[in-house]
Amino acid sequence: MIPSPMLILAVVIAFVVNGFYWNAHGSNAADTRWTAKIEKERADAATAARATEQRWQGVVNETSKHYLTRIAQQRRTLDTALDSLRDRPERPAADAQPAKTDCPCGTGAGLCRQDGEFLTREAARANEIRAGLDACYQVIDGTR
Repeated sequence: MIPSPMLILAVVIAFVVNGFYWNAHGSNAADTRWTAKIEKERADAATAARATEQRWQGVVNETSKHYLTRIAQQRRTLDTALDSLRDRPERPAADAQPAKTDCPCGTGAGLCRQDGEFLTREAARANEIRAGLDACYQVIDGTR
């Protein structure tokens, strides 16, 4: 007995459909594994980045707290120094006469109040800049 051509055609179609089904199923499983691997790597990278960010933020917070404490101390020192300069003599009025050798503001030991205040403020400003530079170095060294 010879099988009918319709039966042979049905069996061939069944095999073809079955092959397509398992091919699609296998590629979907591979895509799923690939997607899971990518998502796991992304989650691990995000976790590592968050840990690094928190460590760096801790360094910055600690450094800025130390910097603000140092600046507050320098400003208190500046206020004390400016108060101590109140008893210094005023600078003589600027007139057309050349400076005399006996001017009370002519030597470092006898600076006039305005000159002393200027120099004291400049020294305080330099100390603030130095403290800022030190803070920058601490942050850079702490984030390596």
